[in-house]
Amino acid sequence: MPPPPEDEAIAHKGHFYGVYLLCSQSLESRYRAKCYVGFTVNPKRRIKQHNRGCDFGGAKKTSKKGPWQMVMIVHGFPNNISALQFEWAWQQPTLSTRLKIFPDLKRKKPKETHFDYNFRILNRMLSVGPWHRLALTIRWLETDYERAFDLPIPCHMEIVSGKVSISASQRKLEEATGTAPPVAWAHECHLCMQSIEQPERSRLGCTNPTCRLTCHMLCLASYLLGDEPGQYIPIGGECPLCETRLSWSALLQRKRLQLGVPEEMHDNEEEDLSDDGPDVDSDVEVQEFSD
Repeated sequence: MPPPPEDEAIAHKGHFYGVYLLCSQSLESRYRAKCYVGFTVNPKRRIKQHNRGCDFGGAKKTSKKGPWQMVMIVHGFPNNISALQFEWAWQQPTLSTRLKIFPDLKRKKPKETHFDYNFRILNRMLSVGPWHRLALTIRWLETDYERAFDLPIPCHMEIVSGKVSISASQRKLEEATGTAPPVAWAHECHLCMQSIEQPERSRLGCTNPTCRLTCHMLCLASYLLGDEPGQYIPIGGECPLCETRLSWSALLQRKRLQLGVPEEMHDNEEEDLSDDGPDVDSDVEVQEFSD
């Protein structure tokens, strides 16, 4: 397999959960520029399935209505359930309890394109809980569609451009994200100064490989929460030793990889990455295609 382009990000197989937006490039006016929202664990494979039709793993709602472009994807969800809940709300903003505070999402505005409507829904979703506390990445896959959000998104979220590749290679992931273990662990927590029991399960360190930070998971979580009363899960913060910017979701993902936690697979998800393998997709009806 050839190496991915330099601007292509690498995600670890079984630990990537993305919610994407498709736009139809159909020559038929009734389908052209229509949109579809879906969930995937492998963006490259998923767009191929959509364009090949439902007989090859694509969704019924997109079959024979393309070709489709996957123009953007939101990823960084802690698990597949969180991503699927986000997908459902994006697909059904009028039914989502969390989005009822935005009555303007009930329908498209006059002369608003299907893409602009879906982008507006996404913008509102990123400003409310629980999604506004997730360290999500908004990734533009097609530069022609890139634009700024009307409402500012949380500062801990990233907006990037470029494709994403799914790899089962631990070496490639370490090269791309710096998940190699630190130089050495201390025997005591740097925050509470107590011995760390069962270190393989309860110990966390800095993402900077030269930093020796060693902490209990709960101690580091409490430190990163700082003065956020009523919150139990941190977003991120600075390393107490080297001041490297830390993302809590990235720390937990690295811990999962170090522990060798089994991949989260759906019943119909095959373990290989062949083009014909079925992907996870809820295939909920999207309003743009209703009569």
